[in-house]
Amino acid sequence: MATPTIAPGQVKTGPGIIYYKYGLTTMPAPTAAGSKVVYDFVTNTWVQVGATDAGLTYNESTSVEAIRVAESQYPIRRVTTEKEGTVSFSLAHISDLNWKLAMNGGTIVVSGSGATKLSAYVPPLMGAEVRVALAFHSLDEEELIVWPQCFNGGSVETARAALETKALLPVEFGVELPDASVLTTPYKRWTAGSLAQGT
Repeated sequence: MATPTIAPGQVKTGPGIIYYKYGLTTMPAPTAAGSKVVYDFVTNTWVQVGATDAGLTYNESTSVEAIRVAESQYPIRRVTTEKEGTVSFSLAHISDLNWKLAMNGGTIVVSGSGATKLSAYVPPLMGAEVRVALAFHSLDEEELIVWPQCFNGGSVETARAALETKALLPVEFGVELPDASVLTTPYKRWTAGSLAQGT
């Protein structure tokens, strides 16, 4: 009987760290060290979203149409008619910055400091929303994915309910094709360690 090749390190569990950045003009240039994908998010002014309800989900779908001829029961070819990608998660930190992220921009005016610090948020009007770059860095640092241009098209519904029910900001960012000076594809993924198998 044949024996399957099992690579335990390639079976991943658990969440990672989600970052965002407005106005991305240059893609990150990570390196590999110690079998990890290394990139300094802090120096490069990316912001962590903090805790989520259930981590991040990336979905990529491809729509195809079959090309048929009368002489064949099978399609002679399939052509791609549409591709769609979404990045979704539910923010557990209901901060002013995360609120702005969920609403596709807006302005935050801060007055005071310390115990007198007050933030006032004003949402963007339709057409004034902004795009954002998103990044996912796995906790073991073997994987990094960056989507340079995303737009939240989901319904943001936050409930203040029973005391034991935490409030969330659910988002579903649609992945867009960025400016070609940034990247010519919708995202880029780097791997190191057990996930790096490219030849």
